[in-house]
Amino acid sequence: MKRLRLVGVSHRTAPVEWRERLAVPDDRLPALVERLRARAAVEEAVVLSTCNRVEVYAVTEADDAVRLRGEVAQWHSDPRLAETFYQHDDDAAVRHLFRVAAGLDSLVIGEAEILGQVRRAYDLAKQAGATGKLTNVLFQRAMYVGKAVRTQTKISEGPTSVPSLAVSLAERIFGDLAACRALVVGAGAMAELALRALKSQKVAELVVANRTAEKAAALAQAIGARAALFADLSKELARADIVLCSTGSPEFIFREPQVAAALHERRGRSLFFIDIAVPRDVDPAVDALDNVYLYNVDDLEGLVAESRGRRETEILRAGSLADVKAGEFAPWYESWRAGVRAALRHGDRDMATAEMEANG
Repeated sequence: MKRLRLVGVSHRTAPVEWRERLAVPDDRLPALVERLRARAAVEEAVVLSTCNRVEVYAVTEADDAVRLRGEVAQWHSDPRLAETFYQHDDDAAVRHLFRVAAGLDSLVIGEAEILGQVRRAYDLAKQAGATGKLTNVLFQRAMYVGKAVRTQTKISEGPTSVPSLAVSLAERIFGDLAACRALVVGAGAMAELALRALKSQKVAELVVANRTAEKAAALAQAIGARAALFADLSKELARADIVLCSTGSPEFIFREPQVAAALHERRGRSLFFIDIAVPRDVDPAVDALDNVYLYNVDDLEGLVAESRGRRETEILRAGSLADVKAGEFAPWYESWRAGVRAALRHGDRDMATAEMEANG
């Protein structure tokens, strides 16, 4: 009997060291979906892979939970990863997705970025031919719920992004940032948020670098920053006080020898790294160097708790609204399952598949 099943990890259940091993780049999504179809009896699948979570939403057989977790872990060449996954089925999976889309399960509660990431995951799955009637309706509804929660509550007021909290952390360490030089590595949505947050603090110099020079140049022009060549990162390290990293690289951008060489030129000046990328951009070995302070996305937990505390009432309201919307979705989901169940009672699996495609 087919059902909706979710397996995954998040910042709540696994440290960044585990999440980066499970991250799924956009260009590898079709390969993962094909594996799940071939080996885990998955008929529909959407993979949501962000800095804070990796989740697979799948339409699969009711008794195939172990196989689904195992195939996702095997795809990453480490069967032990399956032990770290949480699992939600049916209504619980729907409720979880709606809360994710609403920003209620994010590291920074109420962040806007997750809604775009949910849309991106759905679009990529659809392009790969991995969605069907259930996931189409479910994810479209989840995006609606995410928007509704933000418009009907004040959950998104205040600093509600990882980059904004990262800049707040820099302020706590340096005080006034007006005398600091800042380097942002990356040119995606998170990098842009970081640049805007740093710009608002009137840093002495704001520099952006990316492997694609054209993207860095366009972003620098839009923000009012200076674009640097990726090949010049070592030179920029010698100048910067704050380095904020947010690329999609599967390998480290900064390693210990490169940073050590930059420190020699800095003559004792401290260097502050904030690595919000998953997989990480900065080799953890860098943290052992004198005058280097390295923070990753998990190290923002203290600021996250403060932000949450200030908005507790709105968070509760938003959670109640998301749960109500999940309850409203339940009858549709049950009708979908009933159609499949009826077809299976008549021994017609082709008919069951047709019911799944036609329902809704």
